[in-house]
Amino acid sequence: MFEKKPRFTEVSGVFVRRVLRRIRTEPFLWVMVVCALMCYVFCGIYLDRSFVHKENFTLKGLYGEVYREPWNGEKDFIFSAKDGEGRRYRILIKGDYMYYKERLAALKAGVCIANELKVQVPGTAGNFHEFDYCRYLRSHRIDCLAYAGDGDLNVPEDVKEGFLFAAFSDGNGAERKILRSPGYYSSRVREDISKSLDKYFTGDFSALIKAVMTGETGALDTEARGNLTTAGFSHLIAVSGAHVSFFTVPFAALLGRTAIKEDKRKLLLIIPVVFLWFAAGGSCTVTRAAIMFICGAVASVLRRPPNIKNTLGIAGLITLLANPYSVFGTGFILSYGAVLAIAEILPALKKTKLCKNRITGIFLPGIAVNTGLLPVMMSRFGSFSPCGMLLSAPASHVACLLTLGGYGVYAVDKLFSWMSLDGAARTMVSLSYGLQRAADGISGGDNWFFKTECGAPGIVFCVIYYAVLLWLVRGRKGKILPVSACLVGVLSLLCFGMTRAEVLFFDVGQGSAALVRTVDGVTGLVDTGTGNTDIPALLKREGVFKLDFIVISHGHSDHYGGLARVLSEYGPERVFVPDNAYDKYCNELGACFGVNALPVDGEMSVQLGKYTVMDLAEPIGDKENLNDGSLVVTLRGKWGNIVLPGDAEDGELGELLERGELGKTNVFCLPHHGSKTSGNEKFLWEISPKYVIISVGYGNSYGHPSKLVLETLKDLGIDDKAIFRTDRDGAIRVVAGVSPFGREFTLLWRKRQSLF
Repeated sequence: MFEKKPRFTEVSGVFVRRVLRRIRTEPFLWVMVVCALMCYVFCGIYLDRSFVHKENFTLKGLYGEVYREPWNGEKDFIFSAKDGEGRRYRILIKGDYMYYKERLAALKAGVCIANELKVQVPGTAGNFHEFDYCRYLRSHRIDCLAYAGDGDLNVPEDVKEGFLFAAFSDGNGAERKILRSPGYYSSRVREDISKSLDKYFTGDFSALIKAVMTGETGALDTEARGNLTTAGFSHLIAVSGAHVSFFTVPFAALLGRTAIKEDKRKLLLIIPVVFLWFAAGGSCTVTRAAIMFICGAVASVLRRPPNIKNTLGIAGLITLLANPYSVFGTGFILSYGAVLAIAEILPALKKTKLCKNRITGIFLPGIAVNTGLLPVMMSRFGSFSPCGMLLSAPASHVACLLTLGGYGVYAVDKLFSWMSLDGAARTMVSLSYGLQRAADGISGGDNWFFKTECGAPGIVFCVIYYAVLLWLVRGRKGKILPVSACLVGVLSLLCFGMTRAEVLFFDVGQGSAALVRTVDGVTGLVDTGTGNTDIPALLKREGVFKLDFIVISHGHSDHYGGLARVLSEYGPERVFVPDNAYDKYCNELGACFGVNALPVDGEMSVQLGKYTVMDLAEPIGDKENLNDGSLVVTLRGKWGNIVLPGDAEDGELGELLERGELGKTNVFCLPHHGSKTSGNEKFLWEISPKYVIISVGYGNSYGHPSKLVLETLKDLGIDDKAIFRTDRDGAIRVVAGVSPFGREFTLLWRKRQSLF
């Protein structure tokens, strides 16, 4: 008799019951995950809407304490201040503009007053996958930043130190009293550690050892820090859960030789953990590790079995309660993801035959963590290192020795200053040198094993990746495989079977640049912006490592300014330029950069893969006005068309309309950044665009987009929801295609004011 195979509904039911059972046994973890997602969505929307282009403002009558945090640059510090009305601000002071003596005096006194301070809040990132400085500052509870100059901050002369407070008089003679924060005492602890280490270590060695011990990366060389990150060793210079285990090892060994009971020994170990938390400035990663350690110690005393996922959830909830914006920090995602990877993936790896010996066991934790966090690292760093993934765990042992040695040197220096530590210092220098050389070697490798550059993965890739990973780790008798396969198949059909062309309009300020991609793998650029935006970096984060073509609409710098940077990293087969005797830049383009510049005279059609055609058109008449001599790009297929007209004005647009080069349009990018000459009412009525894109810089001096044009669009029935502006919405992604049922569609996403 044949064994009856379970139905899909039965398999799905088993899968759902397993999920519900896990939710019941790990409630804190699931509550934390839901809260983290809610914080990510709603805090992100708030930032996008409130800090798109926050204007600079002035604060008056400020007073408060100053201190440094581990993530601060070497010349930066925090000014935790109140104004005259009692409102509190946490301001990042950029010290490049401040005299060294003034900065040193402020940090030594720990308090400052400022009659007037000009501050600013950076706007949220305008491009997809771009580093968002605003979210970065918010994740560290920073409200704004200031570039303080000579005399902006003053140290009171009558500072009186108390146990938990400091008293002084402000510039107006009023008595002020501030309560000292944990950040201030943490800064003092790190300063004391730094003084002890500087006696035995110098230069880069001292900076690296401090970074491993306390996460103090300010003095670390930029190149060295970048190499450590590229090699996958960034967790070693950000105090994490591994550091907590390193730090508690000697204390646990000492307590193990006493008659103290085991459960009480674990409670006593909380003391060194809290000290490490202070030394590391209460960073997100060490806070997570400290809370989990304390929960584990309490559970041991109460004779309760440990539940790593519930304690992880408790730590996450406390972190989110203290600062909901911490979800935007890389430390939060990597730290909590690493623990989940160890809990889920490491046990599965240990069961495999190849991983049961001691040699391979050394590499397993690093492999487990990096496997679980691979999409995150691809998204955050744009690359990953297979070599670094293998060496992550061995490098952690080196960091363990540096951590124990560094704190050992500090303790001996404080208690037994007469003792010589030259031998220990030489050993630590050798270890730090080896760690840095390993990072330099991996980051400098010239093949995929050392560094694999990649684009930021999309949602589909992440779902497929984690579905397959879940099946490999948790699958039992194929019960999860059908659900995963079905999900992967549906998503693949939706995303790869429907999409035909994609255009990404970058936010380049007062300029224009757009990435064109087809489902066949053809990629190109239409204009390159002003040069102020790093277009090659954005292309790499989008997964674009080759360009088949570039179109330069005309020779104005806001359209070609970034071309030199693009050509330095990409070698496109062709660069299309207008055939215009007046356009000197486009005529000299081939000679200047050694590229195959192809002039377009009149009309030209280029097949971009199987489903998309690119039409290039320019006017036939007098083209002395470079704007009216712009190349007009039309991307068309069964899904409709997208028109990018450069800086074409009414004259050229009317001519192209009469020649039949332009007609009904799905997506129309307003020419000349929405100026008053970017299309009259008759022209816009004839093409009747469904969506309008305006590539324009915030607060530009030209007054673009023109109010007259916006009113014209409104009169034509194009409401604000169908108008996408880079100054307001950031980058705009247009995806066009045909559904399996033959239905055309066009989807648009804004970078800002969106859920993700």
